[in-house]
This record gives sequence, C-alpha cells and structure tokens, in this order.
Amino acid sequence: MEIFQLLYISCLIITTTKAIVLSLKYSLRAQNFLVIYLIITLSLEVFGCIKTYLKQFDYAIYFNLYAVFCIMFFSFYFSKVFIGMLKKILLIVSCILLCYIFFYVDFLSQQFITELGILVALFYIFNAILWFYQKLKLPVEGKITNDPNFWIATALLFWSTYIIFRFTPMYLFEKEDLFFLGILRKISSVVNLIMYFLFYIALVNYELVTKKANK
Repeated sequence: MEIFQLLYISCLIITTTKAIVLSLKYSLRAQNFLVIYLIITLSLEVFGCIKTYLKQFDYAIYFNLYAVFCIMFFSFYFSKVFIGMLKKILLIVSCILLCYIFFYVDFLSQQFITELGILVALFYIFNAILWFYQKLKLPVEGKITNDPNFWIATALLFWSTYIIFRFTPMYLFEKEDLFFLGILRKISSVVNLIMYFLFYIALVNYELVTKKANK
C-alpha cells in the first residue's frame, strides 16, 4: 500500500471511529447519521485494499453500487438540512438522477462506470452550492465555520472538483500514459485524506453543538 493511500485510510479510520463514539455517546441523529456513510465507506475501502493485495480485481461492481448509495445517502442527509423550496428541489433532482441511473446506467457492470463517478461529483457540487446559497439567505447565527454542514459541503465540493477531472480521462490515461495515471492515483489519496479530515472537523462541531444543546 502506498504511503498516501495508507495516510488516507488511517484518516478515514480515525474519522469513522470518532463518528461511532459520538453515535454511542449521543445518537445517530446528533450527527445526521453520518456514521452510516463512514462505516460503509471504510468497509468498502478495506475490502478493496484486501482484494487488490490478493490481486483480485473483480470488485468494481461494489464501487458502482457504492456510488448509487452515496447519492441516496446525501440526498437523505441534505433533506434534513435544507428547508422550504430548496428541500423540494433536492428531492426532485435526486429522484430524477436515481431514475436515470436505474434505467440508463449499467451500475451492475463488472467494470467501474466512470459516468457514475461524474454523476456523484455533480450531485455533490449541486448540494454544496444549494447549502451555501441557503446559508447566505438565512439570518447569521454565529460563525459559518461553527456549522458542521459547512465542513461537509466544503469537503464534498473539494472532492468533486478534483474527481470530475480524475474520472473523465481515466481510461484514456490507462491506455496512453500509465505514469500520469499513477500520479493521479496518488493525488486522489491526498484529496480523499483532506476530504475526510474535513469530515472529522464536522464531527467535532457536531459534538460541540450537541453539548451546547444538552446544557
């Protein structure tokens, strides 16, 4: 396992552990059920690492299904955050996107479908932009950085911006430039590390908000 991937997995383990501890101490609702996403993500990453170590590369279908799960989860997640018309827009877009995937995308393929990765990234960007729009429209209540959703939205926006570039030419680089593809994989691990570090900060803020609410 490469050093950057090891650091990323370590960060994901720490963040997931933090989420589990918070869920046991308070409740799943206190962190908007983020622990469910983190446990599934960590389990899949560990599974992928084991399969790669065993030189068994027949696990792409699980990442396709994971992409569908991500859309469903963050649709649920932000439906608890958005209010009014923005919530309705989110649910409509989510339904349209999922219907498109179920009917027009071969998400049960044994090969990873890059279209799914791009759709997930676009969905994340959509949610992040909606969240920042809502935050700017609502009355200011303390620092924006005290809001756990600020860190979640920022993490998703950061990850998605890179992933659109990462996935779009992936198979071209696989055929034409394996060295550059290797560099992109290292960068992906760094991007993932930063993403889940931001998730960790979100969990810390969820804990602070919950403590304040329980006083």
